[in-house]
Amino acid sequence: MYTASHHSCTDGKNVLAEGVLAVLRDLEHRSADELLRMSDDYGFRADLAAACHALTSRAYDDGDRAALEEVHGALALIYDREFSARPVQESDHEREPILRDVAAVLERAVLGHELRRIPESSVTGHPESGPEYVRWLKAVISDHPAGWHPLYHRHLAEHGSTDDLRLLLAQETSLDPRFDDILALLQIGRHGAEKMEIAANYWDEMGNGEPAGVHTTLFSQALEAIGADSAYIRREFLLEAGISGNISACLALSRRHYHKAVGYFGVTEYLAPRRFRCVVDAWRRHDLDEVGIVYHDLHIGVDAGHAAGWFKNVIGPLVSADPAAGRDIALGAMIRLNTSRDYLDTLLERMRAGAPVPTGV
Repeated sequence: MYTASHHSCTDGKNVLAEGVLAVLRDLEHRSADELLRMSDDYGFRADLAAACHALTSRAYDDGDRAALEEVHGALALIYDREFSARPVQESDHEREPILRDVAAVLERAVLGHELRRIPESSVTGHPESGPEYVRWLKAVISDHPAGWHPLYHRHLAEHGSTDDLRLLLAQETSLDPRFDDILALLQIGRHGAEKMEIAANYWDEMGNGEPAGVHTTLFSQALEAIGADSAYIRREFLLEAGISGNISACLALSRRHYHKAVGYFGVTEYLAPRRFRCVVDAWRRHDLDEVGIVYHDLHIGVDAGHAAGWFKNVIGPLVSADPAAGRDIALGAMIRLNTSRDYLDTLLERMRAGAPVPTGV
């Protein structure tokens, strides 16, 4: 078993005994030389992998929610690094071998769990021509319980409070602030109309070259207008929202999951206009500052166009070129629908109860 004192840790604690997440946090304080020695210590890495397998077994086989929180806390830490800039002083700090060891085990368990929830019959037997497949997939999305979820289309639309809006936007930080980077990643290795469609979506996210119109900036304005500061978000953030955010990052960062990502984010684009209309209506019903609703109001029209383009220029051609791609695209769509339903069910229960959310890891 790895003991921290073997790697110049002054407190001499057995970091791995404290858990996988403790190891990842400990890496942040290691020198470049210590990180190199740890990466070269395959005994330590084997022990860490074993700890990751034990953690995922507790989370998914035993139904241990604390273990599930640690799985997603660890993944969130890894993805936060992937989506953030690093200072030049860390150019020699190579944490990636260890982080990828951990991510590979945790991601396999997370995606395996989600895939087991999807009946094989729901992702096979689909049309093999692009246009017919698109019509089929749109019907699948709209027929799923997440397609017209009551959180948006009944609760928020009819009597959602300002507190409900604040709580919702806090959860949406799991995806919206990094969606531009996700689109940038999805373009890698793609070509022609497919790449141009993703690029056009990305350019819209970048405010079409106008810094004030960058969508991450507009989303930050929404958070500020509703009073969802960083302390509030940390306190009220749901595990289920974190799961959705982690899966979004996982699919975007891995080239091998590209087709699942296409289905996953196709659902995101397709559902955004109908959901954001409910947010805008609730926002204006409470006569809140209009500057805070620019982001959602803009996306009602923009995402309708992007969804149409995504299905026509990305999903349809991929299936026409290789009908086998349809299964992976459908799997990605179902993962998004199922995890969205989980998150919205939990959030709606929270809104109705008005009870505090337990603090996660």
